[in-house]
Amino acid sequence: MGWLVGLPLGIFRLLFSLLMLALRLAVPVAIIVVIVVLYRRKTGAHTEQPHQEKPKEPEFDGPVYTVDYEEVEDDETP
Repeated sequence: MGWLVGLPLGIFRLLFSLLMLALRLAVPVAIIVVIVVLYRRKTGAHTEQPHQEKPKEPEFDGPVYTVDYEEVEDDETP
């Protein structure tokens, strides 16, 4: 009769202790993360470097053709 009651209670106690250990570690980490996020949002640390905007590329609705030009000497024809 001792095993039927003692074993489940022992497993429950072990799981409860592991849960409490996880909470002891997770709660301080979560608090630190929240403090850092709020501090960065307040001070604007994420916007220290200005964003360099790229020049806007032209938009074309149709095909784009390229032409190779050939050097031509100027003729002076009357």
